[in-house]
Amino acid sequence: MVDLAKITKDDAKDAAVTFLGILAMWTDCLFDGKAGARLLNIDEQSYEGGDINYHSVPPDFLEDYIAKSNLNEADFVKKIQDVFDFAKHGTWNGVDSIHGTPYFDAWLSESVTELQSFRTMFKSKPELYFKDNGLDMLDIPNKNGDLIIDVLLTIIDAVYARWTLEGGGSLTLDQIALLAGVSIKTIRNAVSSKGNDRLLLEGRENDKPVVSANEAYRWLLTKKGFSGPFLYSEEPPFVTYESLSQFRHHCFVLRSLSKLEITDLAHKLDWNDQLTEAYAKLENLERTESLELLTPTVLLAMGQFYQSKSLEIFVIEGSRVLASEVAELRAITALCS
Repeated sequence: MVDLAKITKDDAKDAAVTFLGILAMWTDCLFDGKAGARLLNIDEQSYEGGDINYHSVPPDFLEDYIAKSNLNEADFVKKIQDVFDFAKHGTWNGVDSIHGTPYFDAWLSESVTELQSFRTMFKSKPELYFKDNGLDMLDIPNKNGDLIIDVLLTIIDAVYARWTLEGGGSLTLDQIALLAGVSIKTIRNAVSSKGNDRLLLEGRENDKPVVSANEAYRWLLTKKGFSGPFLYSEEPPFVTYESLSQFRHHCFVLRSLSKLEITDLAHKLDWNDQLTEAYAKLENLERTESLELLTPTVLLAMGQFYQSKSLEIFVIEGSRVLASEVAELRAITALCS
């Protein structure tokens, strides 16, 4: 699959236009030798699609036909451009370019439904031959060397993954890998890990391991490849912390909701440089004995500053996971000395 982070909106548009160009010319094989010209909305007299043998992928004249066509106005091209920002960043420009309405939920639901139909048809990457010449016309790379069908499927998969994430559904490991910009091997390692990068499974659906939206989002927020957005409007509910990373997540969300940088937080709570550095390492999930500086008193002051609704959990459970982390590091040091 193509790296989502490397796809631009122009790449998405070009892939959609090229795909439709190929599909239009393929109809010559199904209807008549000028069917593609009518779909491309170009002059039938000068159109040679159905009258010649295709000997290259893509056909030499495809680019010229696309330039003369009105494919930029096709619904599929508009839809791919519309969903691109949502697929990559979870954002929307506020207008459905096809229907002209500002209703996000209706737009997203319709987009997911329509694009999933495309995915169902082409996810297996069927071979599309013209006149049985042995050339697969979907085997077309873009300027970056990525197959256009892979670019389109990556965008559509990302739309569905973000829709699932924001809707509170369960995500597959492949979906999390796509949104994080990492390999599926990295996700499987996180699932089997006992460390702070652990990703907790919720169960299985359709015989595949899945992760809850809350857990997936917590884990994604620690990854540089995840482009957001920040979805929280209130403090996340915790009754315990199963790992240091969950406590780190609670801290990160509280700080983000307060719209503070770490240096701002340190200034408001009158932290010294050592304490500020220790907290920064917590948010970076760096294992260090300096985490012991984040004492229950420090956590209490933080929780009170944030007006945490889970103050007792924040202080007691937070102190427990911090102490456990420091104790484990010291035990490892003792064993290795």
